[in-house]
Parts: sequence; C-alpha cells; structure tokens
Amino acid sequence: MPPDAPPLPALLSAALVAFTVEVDNAFEQRLPHRTTSLDAGAERGAVWLTSLAMWFNCVRGLSDGGPQTVAELERRVRMGTNLDGMRRWGYITVDGTGRVPRRPGGAGKPHARPGTVLALTDRGRGADAVWRPLPGVIEARWRDRLGAATVERLREGLVLVAGQIEAALPDFMPIALGYDTLPEPPARDPAERARDRELPLVSLLSRVLLRFELDCDRGERVWLAVWSDVIRVLDPSNAVAVGDLPALTGVSKEALSVITARLQKAGVVVLEPRPAPARGKQLRLTPDRGVRARAAVQRRIERTVHAWEQTYGCTAVAELHAALRAVAGDGTRDGSPLFAGLRPPANGWRAQLAPPRLLPWHPLVWHRGGYPDGS
Repeated sequence: MPPDAPPLPALLSAALVAFTVEVDNAFEQRLPHRTTSLDAGAERGAVWLTSLAMWFNCVRGLSDGGPQTVAELERRVRMGTNLDGMRRWGYITVDGTGRVPRRPGGAGKPHARPGTVLALTDRGRGADAVWRPLPGVIEARWRDRLGAATVERLREGLVLVAGQIEAALPDFMPIALGYDTLPEPPARDPAERARDRELPLVSLLSRVLLRFELDCDRGERVWLAVWSDVIRVLDPSNAVAVGDLPALTGVSKEALSVITARLQKAGVVVLEPRPAPARGKQLRLTPDRGVRARAAVQRRIERTVHAWEQTYGCTAVAELHAALRAVAGDGTRDGSPLFAGLRPPANGWRAQLAPPRLLPWHPLVWHRGGYPDGS
C-alpha cells in the first residue's frame, strides 16, 4: 500500500460512517421528527431525530422481543444504550412511564436497574418501521452507484474475516469513545457464524472494525479512536488551530472537545492561546508523551494487521484491504467514491453544516444521538 494510504481501520471507518450517514439522511426524510431547527416541520408529539446506532442498540431489540428488562435488552443487542435519552426523545417507556428513576438519594444521572422494564412507544414502533428496511435500501444504492461487483467484493471480504471471529460482537459500534474496558464478549455458536452472510453490510463493517479495535487497544491507555481522530493530525512543532480540527478530522467540534480534554489530562496534548493577532486556541502534541503516543499507536496498528494475517490469513486480510480501497478510496471528498452519496437533502440538518473534506478515521458514536461523527 502507498505509505500515505489510510490504514485498514480507517478504511473500515470511512465505509461505516458513510453508510450510516446515508441511512440517517434517508431516515430524516421519511419520519416525522423534532430537532432544534424551527423548520423540522413535524407535529409536537414526534420523536427527536437520532442516528442509526439508536435503532441497533435499543429500538430493534425491543421491536423484536416486546417489552424487556434492561438486562434482557443489553443481552439481546450486546451493548448498552442511552436509556434516558431514548425516553426523553419519545422512543421508549421505562417501567411504563416516561421517566428514568434517579439513583438512591436523588443525586447523579437517572439510573435504570437491570430489572427495569422497557417498551417501545407508538412513536418508537413507527420509527422502527422506517429504520428497518433502510440498511438494505442503502446497500442497494451502493450497488447501483459503485457497481454490484465492487460492493459484492467488499461484502465477501468482510464475511471472510467476520466469519472467523469467534466473539459474539454487536451489530453496530457501541456508544463509547474507546473500547479498551469492554469485556471480551463470549464465544458465539456455530449456527450464528453460519448466518454472517445474512448480516447487513453496515453490521459486517461494524463487527470487523470493533474486533480490530479490541485487538489493538486491549490494555492500552491511548486508544485507536483518539489517535485516529486527533493525535494523527498533530505535531509538537506545528500547532493546529482548534477551529481547524473538524475539517482536518471529519469529527464534530463537540466530540473533539471531549477528546481534547482527556488527552490534556493524560499529558499527550497542550491547549494554548494562538499567537497574536490570531484569536482562539491551538492544539499541539507534547514532545514526550504526545510523540510517543503517536508512534506507539502506529506500531500497534501494524502489529494488529500482522496478527490478523496470522489469524485470518494473509489472503483474507489483503483482499479485505483491496475491497475497502475500491469503495472508500483515500476517504477524502476528492478521492473517495463514497462522497457521491453524502450530499444531504436540502431540508436536512446536515445541509446546514460545511461539507466535510474527509470521513473520520474512526467513528465516534456519541450518547447525544448516536451520530457516527460525534455530531
């Protein structure tokens, strides 16, 4: 591969984020909803608009099995969700009401016990009906736009690796900044592994990327996610204006703010005022911990790819990489075929933002709505 080509996890991320954004744009056009925009055009009782992640980690699990406890839902979808958010946004009820109970003493965030019963509202069931066919709709669009053979090659490359993954991974990236503390999932049974070909393309992308991240980050303090979406664009000698980071990384300023705070605390970056006459702040790597962290994660990516070649086969890994390159290109607006499907509807909320220059090198699925770029 060219030395400046995005690494394997960045290509997986580009495809996953682009697919999710296309689903989200279609969902926004098909469902009455509320947003902060006065032009949302929906009745007062509509649900608050959220991303595909919230269907995978909450709505789908409840629609498939009816009312369930928190523990049952998490076991079914294999990840947690933002229960208070989904309640406030109109998708679910909690113990038959629209309120999540407070922790004992009334302090802290709302807390749902494992035995708390969850159920979809009528509006939640309506959202499920809109969400459910969209992964198939967008995959069909990809086949029309990118070529059936190109998409089928990607699907086969993903199945070749995903089919060998022993862990029972969720069907979408969980809400988190990094997954180093996620316990190793249990092994799945052979019958489930035989159904990998039936998974939506977005779920295959998620499972393979999550497996890579778990292998790359286990026991590490600097995660692949923060390297991909912040550290890699920084340098100790040349500071980057904080206002330029969204364009350089493809990640929202809100998510970047959270990452920056954590990296500051770890001594990896320095946040400082920009020299006059410029205004605002700038970010730079520290010459010790920052430089070491950047190099260490790059080495971990290389080691993980090599380990995958031993585990899944050199041919399987090379074929997956080549298939992703054909679909994602270099992940930039000028060099990626994926951008042809990312123009938002004129009345969509993304149309109010500056067009992105590139897709994130790692998805940032946030509790604020599950959008893959932290929006």
